[in-house]
Amino acid sequence: MVTTGQRLRRVLSSRLDAIQLFWGWEMLSEDSRSRLRRRFAEQIVVCDGAMGTMLHSTGVPLDRSLCELNVTKPRLVRDLHAAYVSAGADIIQTNTFDANRLRLSRVGLEDSVVELNIAGARLARDAARDTDRPVLVAGSVGPANSATAVSRIPRQMRAEVLREQMAGLIDWVDLLMLETFGDLDSLVQAVEVALQESDLPIVAQMTFGDDGRTLRGEDPAAVVAALDRLDLAAIGANCTVGPAALQDVIAELAASAELPIVVQPNAGTPQRLGRQVRYVHNTAYFAAAAAEFVGNGATIVGGCCGTTPAHTRAVAKAVAGLLPSPRSRRATPTLRERVPVVPSAPEHVPDPPAWPRDAGFVIIAGLAAPQGPDVRGFVDQARELKAAGAGVLAITEPAPPATRVGPVAAAVVLHERVEAEVLLPAETADRTLPALQADLLGAHALGLRMVVCRTGSPRVAGDYPDAAQPWDVDSVRLIAALRGLNEGQDWRGVATRERTRFVIGASISTAAADVNREADRAEAKADAGAHFLVTDAIHDADEASLLLAVLPGRGIDIPVIASIAPFESFRALERLRNEVPEMSAPATGVGGPPRAGGRPVDAVEASVELLEKLRGLISGVLVHVPRGSQRPAVELLQRLRGLGDRA
Repeated sequence: MVTTGQRLRRVLSSRLDAIQLFWGWEMLSEDSRSRLRRRFAEQIVVCDGAMGTMLHSTGVPLDRSLCELNVTKPRLVRDLHAAYVSAGADIIQTNTFDANRLRLSRVGLEDSVVELNIAGARLARDAARDTDRPVLVAGSVGPANSATAVSRIPRQMRAEVLREQMAGLIDWVDLLMLETFGDLDSLVQAVEVALQESDLPIVAQMTFGDDGRTLRGEDPAAVVAALDRLDLAAIGANCTVGPAALQDVIAELAASAELPIVVQPNAGTPQRLGRQVRYVHNTAYFAAAAAEFVGNGATIVGGCCGTTPAHTRAVAKAVAGLLPSPRSRRATPTLRERVPVVPSAPEHVPDPPAWPRDAGFVIIAGLAAPQGPDVRGFVDQARELKAAGAGVLAITEPAPPATRVGPVAAAVVLHERVEAEVLLPAETADRTLPALQADLLGAHALGLRMVVCRTGSPRVAGDYPDAAQPWDVDSVRLIAALRGLNEGQDWRGVATRERTRFVIGASISTAAADVNREADRAEAKADAGAHFLVTDAIHDADEASLLLAVLPGRGIDIPVIASIAPFESFRALERLRNEVPEMSAPATGVGGPPRAGGRPVDAVEASVELLEKLRGLISGVLVHVPRGSQRPAVELLQRLRGLGDRA
């Protein structure tokens, strides 16, 4: 029976043989990082291609943890490594890019970090050993938090997560490959952790966009300034874009860096087809681009997303016989001469905003966006409502199906022309998180700060709802994304240059049939970062109290704004009761059907009475003001101003 110690000794012996063959015996007097750095500078080295693309092509779902397959489908993973070795790769990367505690926690495997990393390294080692060529195994390490993460990870936690993953790799691999980092702070931290944990050679790669900058906006010169003085084997770029966008990036890196340059672009732009992703089959183009990369100064060439063993084979043929391009460089400084990068400033989590907690009883007038480019009536209506007592204005329709001014534009008009704070609705239905982030950053730049996040419903505009429309994010993820922007991190988990100051609201339905489920949802929104809650239109104070009274017991200690729609609520009640799934509604309410004897309900009096019953559970009111009901709305706001004075 072979013991664990015997297995480890065999792996280490195999690893030493590969390293000696790859580096050559003549350089054994140098440390491992210096030896590999020199070899990378003196010869062209071919890396493998995408592991994820190949695994997805076998039917593995896009949302599955790929490193889990190191244990559940080891033969598949090993065979893919072997295919890249057979295609001519000099370096193969372990299937461990996502094998850290934070990423694995999404699938309940956070306690399997070491197991999955060791398993991934052993599979790559087995494939590298079954060839008569020297092939090195690189331990793949990605950023601690994924590009789709929506909560900021404290710096110390990131370091601990990276350290745990590296501990599972360092005894089984020949070098560490830090890849697809979107900002320098995160990559420098990963390098620092790697230097502390191991004496292995380290390759550090940023990811750049079409603009030739990192996801945070740093240019190649900034990357060289931060990385070139660290004790690395190579620096470079991988992922996000195809070869064309990286040619100039690689040329700029090579022009100013002393370290060898690595490049691993994507095959191109992906096309999503259902639960699969497709890339252009472009091996000839990719191979020609690899030769051009060598001409621009790269000495390590490979591929990332969308590339296959066919790409690797084409690259290997294209660069065979090529020598590194001459680079005018200074003598490489010794480790003692290297200047450490100044660590990032301590993180500061911003305090919660004062509004609406410290604003007393808040009175908000909600308006529908104007129906055309003439906004004079819209502005005049808002000015009158503000004069009547509205401390804040709001746009009440997140995304109307009719031809109408968009909510951001309508809110900006009110903010600038009425000189009022405006509550902006943001609905995730049919939207992607990048698009929402772009719109809301634009709103922030124009002075809008208060946002209410809603999930919404599928759009129906004269046809059957389109199930293929984007539905990648709900209100909880949008709330967390806005919180991240406030804390200095965008939706991809990349540090931003500046922090926003959003005041984040979330919707809550007091008419939900399942009170516990709605309370669970409200708790998730508060945990994600909501600063306040806004109810749906309340028609029955007793029903609303059932849910609102539950919130403090769940630890939800954020203000609640009660919405009322007294001037059109009877029809709204009918719709809520008969058309909206999972909703309940009383038979009558504010502005309901005529009372006995034909006397109509006084909407103003009924609204004041309803809000009096909710006193102690709410911190303000949002009055939905429909077109054509200006005078009653003004009267109601004036009455509510008195109510606020007594609150």
